[in-house]
Amino acid sequence: MSTRPASGHALPSRSSRFALAAVLLAAMACQEPPPPPGPRDVTITGSDYAFQLPDSLQAGPTVFHFNNAGKVPHEMAMALLKPGVTLEQVMARVKAGASPDSLLDGIVGILIAIPGVPVVGGLSVELLPGRTYAMYCNFQDSPDKPPHSALGMVSSRTIAAAP
Repeated sequence: MSTRPASGHALPSRSSRFALAAVLLAAMACQEPPPPPGPRDVTITGSDYAFQLPDSLQAGPTVFHFNNAGKVPHEMAMALLKPGVTLEQVMARVKAGASPDSLLDGIVGILIAIPGVPVVGGLSVELLPGRTYAMYCNFQDSPDKPPHSALGMVSSRTIAAAP
């Protein structure tokens, strides 16, 4: 029985076909997996005196950007609330003149925006599923005025699991 096809060229032996397959499989196994997707960008807009942000946020790496559409300087401070704590509980403590620190797992970061001036940086956060983050502005228009948070410049979001 001949191992030559009609073209007259010899077929590779069974062992060389296996060797070639092994080399191809090894080469495929050495390929780097695709990198994970980069962080999501979320823009929050501050005005006099509210935040505009998405209705929902998903867990995972996120970079927050802050724009000021108002007429006075604003900050977007972000805090991670302790499990089960609500923004209403935090604000009630603040309104009573007490520190909300015992209701927080910590301050995540702060972005400051001057009206009409683009913010250059962002706040990089690993959002945790099922956790609630509060955003607030504690700036005052003058020393005798209330903080912007007391005027309604507060918001919170409970983070949805990543898809």
